[in-house]
Amino acid sequence: MFAEDPIGINVEIMGKQHKFSCSAEQAEDFKQAAANLAVICDDIKQQKGMATNERTLLVASINLSYSLLVANNKVNCIQDGQAALISTLKNSLSQVNK
Repeated sequence: MFAEDPIGINVEIMGKQHKFSCSAEQAEDFKQAAANLAVICDDIKQQKGMATNERTLLVASINLSYSLLVANNKVNCIQDGQAALISTLKNSLSQVNK
């Protein structure tokens, strides 16, 4: 994450403090995202009995990437459906106006 006029923020993930830079406007969202990641990592570590933080972070990253892929696919399907509906409406309106 590259930020203009960056500020430093500290977040804790799996018991370790990490410092990141982000814009002041992004700071709260960034902290919330880090807190969400920390919860996901803690859950994975407990449920799967992961031995290393590195493996836990890898599993969390893959899970989050998969969730993002699924969400993006749903958004694309919705957008395609809306585009088809708009096209149908335009065609119907043009038929009425003839």
